[in-house]
This record gives sequence, structure tokens and C-alpha cells, in this order.
Amino acid sequence: MSFRKHKAGAAVALALSATLLAGCLPQSAKPQQDSTKARAERAGTPDWITQLPQRNGMAYGVGSMEIYGSVTDAIKRAGDLARVDLVSQLRVTVSGDFSVDTQERSGTGQASEVQQNVRNYVRSQVPDVQLDEVQITETHSDGKYAYALAELDRAQAAARLSRQIGDIDTELRRIGAQQPQGSTLQQLQTLLPALKQFALRDKTSEQLALISTSRSGLALDDDLRALQARIDGLLDQLSVALVALDAGADAVSGGVLEVLTRQGLRVENRTSADLVFEVSATLTSKAQGGSHYVFADTRVTVRDANGRALSSFSKQARGVSGLADVARQAATRNVAALLGEELSITLVDKLR
Repeated sequence: MSFRKHKAGAAVALALSATLLAGCLPQSAKPQQDSTKARAERAGTPDWITQLPQRNGMAYGVGSMEIYGSVTDAIKRAGDLARVDLVSQLRVTVSGDFSVDTQERSGTGQASEVQQNVRNYVRSQVPDVQLDEVQITETHSDGKYAYALAELDRAQAAARLSRQIGDIDTELRRIGAQQPQGSTLQQLQTLLPALKQFALRDKTSEQLALISTSRSGLALDDDLRALQARIDGLLDQLSVALVALDAGADAVSGGVLEVLTRQGLRVENRTSADLVFEVSATLTSKAQGGSHYVFADTRVTVRDANGRALSSFSKQARGVSGLADVARQAATRNVAALLGEELSITLVDKLR
């Protein structure tokens, strides 16, 4: 045998040995977790699992879920995750200018605390806007994992959201066309329904900016800005009176009045106030471990200028400090904060 043949034979033998050795490697030498791409390539799954489609005006998301029992349930869950993935990818591309635009659309950049409390409460009552156009267009399962592809026609969704904003603006103009007379509270009673429309408009415009290819919502026109400023002005003009019904209320009333004034409310006597807070309170003090605890069990009834009860509630406020007087002051501030929150609820939900 020649040297060349001997060398070639040795190479073949070495390659064969390497192949056999690889086949005998223990299972622990293989990766413990497979990526979605690796699973897809090994199973020969569709291209969209590893590479999202690219089409102008469309957005996509993909979700995967390990199959435990029901394939149908796994595919449904994968679809939910695909929708989340789609929206997450849209959020990543939203410009940093969006938050500034949202603030500008919501009116002035500054507001009194009573305005902020009312707006935040109203916004919490308005459900988030859904993207109805997101569809699950493809599904796949390989026996171990289920996959789903979510698709969104951004132009179609943007057109629907724009129409919804147009309908909201029409309702806002209808409310703004009214010229209510009477006290500040009576005027607010007519105009406050606009706040829910403004909150719904904000959320809809945020969704529009999220999915629109222009990355922008629809700004308020001058008439709607004027309506918003009109409501804000009435909230700032709203006057309240605090009536202490017992010694406990007397003890906290001074601090409560101070905090309510700082929130932007006008505090007047009972005869001229738009709203009257009738307050009763029981103060309980306790010292423990070098700290003083003051508990203020408070009951409040909110009445209009005619004496009609609009709201009634009971809350407990607590103050803690190393000094007894400071603990009492903290409890007082917390009582005032509760009154401010309840004022928002009363105005939005209970003023009829």
C-alpha cells in the first residue's frame, strides 16, 4: 500500500471515529433550553415564527406556549401573547415626544391639586381603548409548542380611532354649547360630564398615536381647549365650608382647612359655600416603641348649599411620629387628603 493510500485511509477512520464519538456524547452535553428559533428550525415550522413578516402599514407579533394537555388552549394562550408582543413592539417605536404631546393636548401643563384629583379619578373610571383590528392570522403546533401570529392593519385601526375621536368631539361641543346659570356648583353639574369625554378622548388619542404611521394623535381644537379651561376655572372657583360637629373635629379642623386651601379650594363660611363638609372625628393616641400613633376615625357628610346630602363616608386616618404633636398633625393632613379624594368622587359620581 502506498503512503498516499495509507494517509487517506487514516483520515476516513478518524472522521468515522469522530462521528461515532459525537453520537455517544451524554445528553447533558446538549443545550438545556431551546430558543424559539432553534425549535422552529429543527421542526420545520413556518417562517413567520422566526422572522416576522414585513409589509407596509402592517404590524405583527408572535407568541408561543408550551402545550400542557389541550392544544386548543395552548394556541389560544399563544394568541394572547402574540397580541401583547405586537403592542410591545409598537410601544418601543413611539417617539419620546409623545408624552409632551399628550400633556399639551390635555390642556395647561399645570393644574391645582383639586383639578388633578378630579382628572385622575375620572380617568380611572374610563376603560382602556381596545385595538379591535388585531387578528390572529396564523397558528401552528409541533406537538410540544403552539405558535400564533397576530396582525394589525394600522391604517384601518387609525381610521376607526379617528372616527371615534370625531364622535367624542361632537359630544364635547354639544356639552360646551350649553350656558348653565346659577352657582359654581350648578354650572359644574351641567359641564362635568365633559370630563369623562375628555378622558376617553385622551386614551383614544394615545392609542391612535401608538398605531398610526405618523405617530401622532389628534390635538384639541380651540373650542375644546376653551371648554376644558372653563371647567378648570369652575373647579378653582368652587368654595367649601368645614363644619366641626364635635370636639374631635375641632381638634383637626385648623390643619384640615390649611391643607384644603393648599389643594386649591376656596374655604368660606357655611352660608356662602358651594359645598359643606360636616365632620365628626374621634382621636385616639397610642405610644409604642418610642413612637406616637394618632388615629382619627372620621365621618364626613357632604352637602350642597341647600342642605341636600350628596355623599357620606367614614375613613380612618393615621399619623406616626416620635413626637405626639407631630403625629397629630400628620393625622390631620391625612384627614384632609381623604376629604380631597372624596370631593372628586362626589363631584363626578354623586352630583346630580
